[in-house]
Amino acid sequence: MKKQDQIEVTARAIVGDRAWLRELLAELSGLICPVFSQARSAAVAVAYVAALLAVTGDRKSCWQLGEQAGHATPGRMQALLAEYAWDWRVVLERLQRFILARLADPGAILVLDETAELKKGKMTVGVGRQHAGITGQIENCQTVVFLAYVTARAHTLFDFRLYLPKQWSGDTGRRRQAQVPEDVAFTTKTGQGTEMVTGAIDASVPFAWLAGDEVYGRSSKLRAACEKAGKGYVLAVPVNFKITTAAGRKDAAVLARLVPARCWETRTCGRGCKGHRDYQWAMVATSSPRHWLLIRRKITDPDALAFFYCYAPGPVSLPVLVKVAGKRWPVEECFLQGKGQAGLDQHQLRRWHSFHRHTVLSMCALALLAVATARPPGTPVPWAASPRTATGPQAGHGTTDQPEHWRDTGKLPDRAWEAPPRNTGLTRVTVPEARKLLALLALPAIQASETFRYAWSTWRRRHQARARWHHYQAQLRAAAT
Repeated sequence: MKKQDQIEVTARAIVGDRAWLRELLAELSGLICPVFSQARSAAVAVAYVAALLAVTGDRKSCWQLGEQAGHATPGRMQALLAEYAWDWRVVLERLQRFILARLADPGAILVLDETAELKKGKMTVGVGRQHAGITGQIENCQTVVFLAYVTARAHTLFDFRLYLPKQWSGDTGRRRQAQVPEDVAFTTKTGQGTEMVTGAIDASVPFAWLAGDEVYGRSSKLRAACEKAGKGYVLAVPVNFKITTAAGRKDAAVLARLVPARCWETRTCGRGCKGHRDYQWAMVATSSPRHWLLIRRKITDPDALAFFYCYAPGPVSLPVLVKVAGKRWPVEECFLQGKGQAGLDQHQLRRWHSFHRHTVLSMCALALLAVATARPPGTPVPWAASPRTATGPQAGHGTTDQPEHWRDTGKLPDRAWEAPPRNTGLTRVTVPEARKLLALLALPAIQASETFRYAWSTWRRRHQARARWHHYQAQLRAAAT
């Protein structure tokens, strides 16, 4: 492509990207701004979200955010979190409306999980000696339980609860200093998860399934809430989880040993940039026609087992349960992207309301990126035509305004020894890539610099598509030998 042609293509891309991102930011701003009692506080809130997406590096404190927004001091950002009159719960409800307006899917999956942030002191709200998933040990940390909304098109954080350890319930001094409301009492993580799921059900949030790890799989109240609402679930359970079968109550591990070799099926629970995530699966019937035990084992290590207790309101097949079980990973990606791209954990806040205000604004920034990069409706995924996939996931309802050049044009190999094509296409714009483009649009860059940065964005996506093609081919070759 000639240099002048490249400049023209880049100019058109910049115009399209600006219109698309400004449309989404205006839509989100129009929902949350009426929550604020004054126009200046609403303007600061919008600037806060925009600065979270524009600031680079690991620190996104009010100092960096204020500088990015063009404020003389961090005072307005600090006042937004600590002084201005606004209800973060209402903003969260408006954010959920924004997510559903763009991503609502009756087949969506809600995923429960928690994330921890390590702390050194003891005065930050909710901090205490507790299990931290990021290290797998007991640490001095702050834990937040999140509910993610996962569809075939995109996924983002949808609701949250700050976990307040039991030692905080009777410590009046710490509660007063952290400004914890008097009506906030100790609630277990499973109790908080149940609150969020029942809240989504009561609000008629469209979804079909719930997924979660062992912490939530053990909760009979959570499972009962889903069953009462007619929602299916695939929840991880421990090896000693008791299953009622026609032969009596048995541990999940005992039932796994009774599965005949012919009953194990190799299926993929999802596809990633490095290939299919293949495991062997078995489905064990229980005394209830609507409940099953789903067992997963590694192909390379048959002793490595995972167990899922499942419920479906109607007839269901093994591939459907496997697909839902594989949809737990997007919440981990939400945590990674929220912390790395939207400053979810990059704060220095000790008080209850300040923490919740920052968290909900960070979720706004993440949702903006998730919606911006969502696969457009009616667009098949790259592997839809693959012979290994009988029915690939398709895009659902939503917007069609996403720029054409943001979409996935990458190819995948059909055969193990297929020669790579000269052009493997581009991967779709991801959340990290979208934040880079958003930061670029916010800068008063000269045209030459914009062309240079867009060229790097295109190169990254082309390289990712090429790497993905070779990863998938390597997996096909391994299966053929």
